Amino acid sequence: MWKETACTLKRGDELEDKNVVTRGIINGLLFVLLYTLLVTGIPLINTLAFIALPLPLLYITAVYGLKTGTMVASVATVATVGLSLVFSSMILVPICFAVIGVLVGYYQYMRKSAVERIVVFIIAPFLSLAMIYVIIEGLYDVSILGAVRETLVETQRLAESFAVDVYDDAFIREYMQMLQDMMPFLLLVFGTMYGFILYGLSTLVYKRVGIQYDKLPAFRNWQFPRSIIAFYFLFMLLGFISFEQGSLMASLSLTGFNIFSIFLLIQGLSFIQTYMYDKKASKTVIVIVTFGLVLLMLVMQLTILFIKIIGLMDLMLRLRDRLKE
Repeated sequence: MWKETACTLKRGDELEDKNVVTRGIINGLLFVLLYTLLVTGIPLINTLAFIALPLPLLYITAVYGLKTGTMVASVATVATVGLSLVFSSMILVPICFAVIGVLVGYYQYMRKSAVERIVVFIIAPFLSLAMIYVIIEGLYDVSILGAVRETLVETQRLAESFAVDVYDDAFIREYMQMLQDMMPFLLLVFGTMYGFILYGLSTLVYKRVGIQYDKLPAFRNWQFPRSIIAFYFLFMLLGFISFEQGSLMASLSLTGFNIFSIFLLIQGLSFIQTYMYDKKASKTVIVIVTFGLVLLMLVMQLTILFIKIIGLMDLMLRLRDRLKE
């Protein structure tokens, strides 16, 4: 009897291992297929492929964990990098999207809260896009803004050939300076939009395959991971480095500091709501106080500092947990 039970368990483990391998191969091939569709340049299809690219690795990691997800991602990334060498020069793109898929999938596998997953969904694409931008500009000596400037100049020359006045050199200089100053912000906006789209698609995947996931809680229950503190002080230290005025690194350090400052402000406001809720304050009072603090932050810098300190203390000491004791 014991031998029969052992044999049954062994066969079950073998079937499970085969199932993992099969799903790993399928999702790895899906990642390669989506990347192939991305580099084809076919309108709409490449956009959809761009949006869905991390999903296969997200799924396999969310179900089977970091080890399996990393193995599948490694093999799929090698294949896609090979495709990049043949058909395009976007070597970094499959690597970054593989990291995004594995990272957000791992957070789901570890059953992290919805707020923690939202943070990863936003930060991972932003940092990936920023890294791609910096490496393209530095390593490959390809200027994206320079390409935009050349396009504007060519358009200007074409318009002048038809005796049409569109814009002058001064406008081009001002426009390019504005783009350079706004590039980190544009990367953040794009990364945030992409993160929320990916978050929505991931919930559809989880529902489709029956994976339990944590939904976004009430604002008073929002708790960011403690790693926010490390990133906050990292970008604060970068702010003390004398980067060239208007350079990408100067803009990125400032943008990064502002991003994590916003996370701390949200954490602080969330704790204040938790405190008022614990003291039996009515919903109306909680809303009025929160709205009032937001208005004060717009006119008084001291309010921002005060709420950021509350957010830091809550993250470091888990003050809200002490309220429950």
